[in-house]
Amino acid sequence: MALPDINWRFVGTRVFTGGDIVAGLNAAYDLGIAVTYADGTTRTPGTGSAWTWAREQSVGTTVACYGNPPVNALAFRYIIGGTTGASAPTMLTPDTFLANVINYGMQRNAGAYTTWTSATPFTNAGFSGYWRGTRAFSVLMDSVSMWESQETCAIQYGVSSTGATSTIGFGALIDPLSANASNAESDGRLYMIFGSGSTGATSAVWAAVAGGSANGSWGSGGLAAGGNHAGVFAPGTAVMYGGAGAQSYRLGTFLQSAPFNSTNGATPLVSVVITTSAGLFLGQSRQWYITEDQPSRVALNLGASASGYICGATIGVPANCVILTP
Repeated sequence: MALPDINWRFVGTRVFTGGDIVAGLNAAYDLGIAVTYADGTTRTPGTGSAWTWAREQSVGTTVACYGNPPVNALAFRYIIGGTTGASAPTMLTPDTFLANVINYGMQRNAGAYTTWTSATPFTNAGFSGYWRGTRAFSVLMDSVSMWESQETCAIQYGVSSTGATSTIGFGALIDPLSANASNAESDGRLYMIFGSGSTGATSAVWAAVAGGSANGSWGSGGLAAGGNHAGVFAPGTAVMYGGAGAQSYRLGTFLQSAPFNSTNGATPLVSVVITTSAGLFLGQSRQWYITEDQPSRVALNLGASASGYICGATIGVPANCVILTP
């Protein structure tokens, strides 16, 4: 049985000093505590689609931000963190720590927050470890955007001079279409993290090539250290399907013509199927769909209302993307 629909919202974009990872973390936190959405409507953290965010500071310097979705039966939390110098967080195979890169991870059954470098950042066992989510900030990343729903979130860092991005996502992003205990958590969900990695910008053709290709996005994982990763906790565990560091994959590739419209001119919404590395079906995308190439961070409108928000590979230039529906 399908899960309830989620309602994506575009929180907005914050700009910051190019190349400054601390400013980049603070900008993400500012989005997380925002009281209005990009369209000017009210945002109240902890209600509707609005997540609740907090941050960790070391001697006044932000080193991590962590978020809690408003619908969260299994007490999941999600975290991003990074520093300009040496550090020793718990990394997830195959990645190792690099300075000046933002890392991401997830926790089930979260307790009180401790510190981002702890093997148990939220006190209890159940932390995934971190994968690298962005390129080094020395490429002069200078903006961050956020999209959220009741159970999911995506964060995208960008470089204004080139339009290149790094994208991180987390939450109950896929619907297993089954309540069987082997297929889903006790709440019927599956929980995923993904990121486009530190070795390059999000690929402009990530949907058109195999799921494990370098610097892919939205559910595509690869085995190269620092590359794009995606993983789903096996039900009841803090280990990805297939073992520690194992990846999930998109089933198939997407090669759309331009323009790619429905026969009535409407924007098509192409659901994405996610599998294990062994090719076993995990589920389908939850209100995120591949569509015709679009620039990132724009809204598609139906009359006066947004019909979807675009999270794409490139800012300002059409490229492979997903549409997130409200």
